[in-house]
Amino acid sequence: MDIQNIDFGYACISSIIKNCTTASTVPLGKFKKIKDKESRIYRLEKVARKNLTNTIRLLWHNIAEGIKLYRFSSQLIPLGNHPLGQIWDFTETLNEELSKIGNIVKKNGLKVSTHPGQYTVINTKHEEKFQNAIRDLKYHDRVLTSMGLDENAVMVVHVGGVYGDKEKSLKRFITNFKRLPDSVQKRIVVENDDTNYTIKDVLTICQEINRPMVLDVHHHAYNNQGENLKDYLEDIFSTWDRLDRPPKIHFSSPESKNAPLKHADYINPEEFLNFYKIAREYKFDVMVEAKKQDGAVLKLWEDLGITYK
Repeated sequence: MDIQNIDFGYACISSIIKNCTTASTVPLGKFKKIKDKESRIYRLEKVARKNLTNTIRLLWHNIAEGIKLYRFSSQLIPLGNHPLGQIWDFTETLNEELSKIGNIVKKNGLKVSTHPGQYTVINTKHEEKFQNAIRDLKYHDRVLTSMGLDENAVMVVHVGGVYGDKEKSLKRFITNFKRLPDSVQKRIVVENDDTNYTIKDVLTICQEINRPMVLDVHHHAYNNQGENLKDYLEDIFSTWDRLDRPPKIHFSSPESKNAPLKHADYINPEEFLNFYKIAREYKFDVMVEAKKQDGAVLKLWEDLGITYK
């Protein structure tokens, strides 16, 4: 595949468009001090509208620059996954903004996702934590569904903890996955991580639950069982055959030798080219994970000689 034909993207916030956060929230402590329901809803609605308006601004910015991938903030709807924040039907109140976002995505061929947070753990041993995970995943699914987006708008999750027995924890992920609502299951894609679960582990899970796998190249470099990445690419990418979009990978560069697991401001183009050399026969998309976000995407294009019109 010609490197010119790879679609790239970034997560949530622009380093180029100023004063355009999509992750403003309502601190829980302050929210609790608001006593009447109407005032609470007013506060949530005000912040949510700001996040959605800024998301629309970023989508038009992305389209103008040729950036095809985008990850929505998990905080688009403040406290949307918290019991205290579920006092209003945001899908009805914010229908105009949510529908507009969905229409922009669909009409311009954008490929979008969400990435529920680190506390959304599907393979947890604790039922209360699992129920919290379900609530968060249902919130993300509700946001995407209210935008009118189908299952090609995916939700990226990690496997979770090891809890002293990796094999049992892998099996528990599969068991708990099957307990998730169908609409949630249809959006889940699973990513390898940098401490617990390698590409071999995650591929095994994804083949069992029939869901796509997100390859994080940086995580693989620092957490592996000696797997040769080239030998796994075909199987990893084929897990995406069920969706109407190319496989998606995550790519980042280490901040420094002393902080290798942290993301750098930009992508090292030589590191990306090294990956491209082993993956060039496949069609895939790239989510850039770097502190400079969209600025890192444009800098990588410049370094690689990629031009978009």
